[in-house]
Amino acid sequence: MDILGHAGYADEGEDIVCAAISSAVMLTTVLLDDIQHVPADTISQDEDTRIRITLQESGVERGQDALRALKLYLSVLEQNYSEFLSVMEVHTDAED
Repeated sequence: MDILGHAGYADEGEDIVCAAISSAVMLTTVLLDDIQHVPADTISQDEDTRIRITLQESGVERGQDALRALKLYLSVLEQNYSEFLSVMEVHTDAED
């Protein structure tokens, strides 16, 4: 799962949409790492405003529910802030 860019709802540090997304991502990584003990890699790159959560092969099946929940939450958030957030699903050959 990749999360890219700033929402642009407000100035950096005051943007409630970005804060909601960041909080949901942090909760998801805690759930995966500390509660479910699912092997996942989380990369956060401030320079291009990107967060990537990748489930390691041995954790794909067990971690799917957490990522589905995150996607559902982001989709609900998108309904309320559609000007500032776009959720899309992209399939790659590796996922097929």
